[in-house]
Amino acid sequence: MTLQEFADKYKGVKVDFDGAYGAQCVDLARQYFKDVWNLPKQPEGVGGAKDFFYNHAGRPIQKQMCECITFEHGMIPPAGAVVLFDATPENRFGHIGICYQADANRINLFEQDGFNQQGAVFKFWGYQQVVGWLLKK
Repeated sequence: MTLQEFADKYKGVKVDFDGAYGAQCVDLARQYFKDVWNLPKQPEGVGGAKDFFYNHAGRPIQKQMCECITFEHGMIPPAGAVVLFDATPENRFGHIGICYQADANRINLFEQDGFNQQGAVFKFWGYQQVVGWLLKK
């Protein structure tokens, strides 16, 4: 499945990959890992989306299947990268979504917000909370 096919299939759908806590951002990412990246195993469990970045080195399955890129000013994630956002005072878990398109100012992210439970959507984000992204090896 391609990124476009994934977005077409899941736009507006509440993806609850693990069947726990409703439709979370991590659920959409895990569905993407399965459908588009065809990972033979899912990366280890996380307490929040930010853990995909901060705990990368200690996650053997994730390390084997994904490269973790640390964001530096001026970098632009490629389409299909899984973008990782840091925690905020309002959201201690961080955020994760799939880059559909990006430029130097913003990312068009295919994402799901676990707080509002409205299903997968496209949303534009700036780079303020981006810590990095995952690429399939």
